[in-house]
Amino acid sequence: MYISCEKELRSIYSIQEGLHGKSVVATRDIPPQTILMRASGELLTFEATRFLGEQEAYTVQVAVNKYILCRPPFRFVNHSCNPNAALDADLFLYSLRLIKSGEEITWDYSSSMLERSWTMNCTCGAPHCRKLITDFDLLPVEIQQRYIRNGWVMPFILRALGK
Repeated sequence: MYISCEKELRSIYSIQEGLHGKSVVATRDIPPQTILMRASGELLTFEATRFLGEQEAYTVQVAVNKYILCRPPFRFVNHSCNPNAALDADLFLYSLRLIKSGEEITWDYSSSMLERSWTMNCTCGAPHCRKLITDFDLLPVEIQQRYIRNGWVMPFILRALGK
């Protein structure tokens, strides 16, 4: 399902205060394969991200040496080790399954990381939480294989790993 009207896109979620600061929460049931939003923002090099301080947490790696400093609402979509959304090659975040009204929208940050620089302790609360957000190639092999099989990994990572 593709929603093309930006006003309609905004009506399916809201930004709320949650356990981990701001989060994006579904305001109605969202079917699988619905485009939720696009990651957009200032394009930066890896070196430039090093000067962002805490703002570095709001960047998404999009190529070997390219990052986006994300604007809202995407910057408030939190990580989960059991995500209900994924980022595609065109930087669209889409639902992986039915997301119920009131449920937080999440994605796995590791699906866009291959840098050996940034990590973050994870407190997502998923039953199989990995406790640490890190680079894609450091994920357990079965998770890597599932993400690759389902198309949930940024293309630059697949190229770099020869996949």
